Parts: sequence; C-alpha cells; structure tokens
Amino acid sequence: MNTFFINHVKAAPAASSKANVEILVFKTNLTDAKRIEDVESLLDIHPHIIQWNVDLNDCDNVLRIVSRNIAAQEVENILLNAGYYCEELQ
Repeated sequence: MNTFFINHVKAAPAASSKANVEILVFKTNLTDAKRIEDVESLLDIHPHIIQWNVDLNDCDNVLRIVSRNIAAQEVENILLNAGYYCEELQ
C-alpha cells in the first residue's frame, strides 16, 4: 500500500521559540489534494502553525499540526469556515 501524505513545513523556529510547541491531531474530510489546496494558504499563513500534514490513507484523513500557542478550536474554525469538517482527536 502506498502512503499518500501531504506535508507542509515552514522555516525552522528559533531555538528559543521551541517552548510551548504542541501537536494537535484532527479528524477531517480533507479527502484529496484539491480539498487540501483549499485550506493550504489558510494554514500556511497562520503565525502559530509551524508544520502541518494530512494523511489521506488514514480513515479519518488526519490533519496533524505542530504549533505554538494555538487552540484546537481555532484550527477547527479555520477548516469549518472554509467549508470542511474538522474535529480534534483526543
């Protein structure tokens, strides 16, 4: 089985800013590259998102976000406002 994984990484944060880095994981309906393109710029421009990726082989189309000081609800709202489903996985 081939793994299809779309990954976006911003420039590496400064060493002093590594504090408070967290990983958030969400179930989404980002089921193909077109849908991911629809939210790409929204996630890329967010100042607190360091890296994000979507695993299209996972049954939950998992969106994984590495960030500093961002609430899960904020990520959910970004996708919901773009017309997509997004729910934090615990």
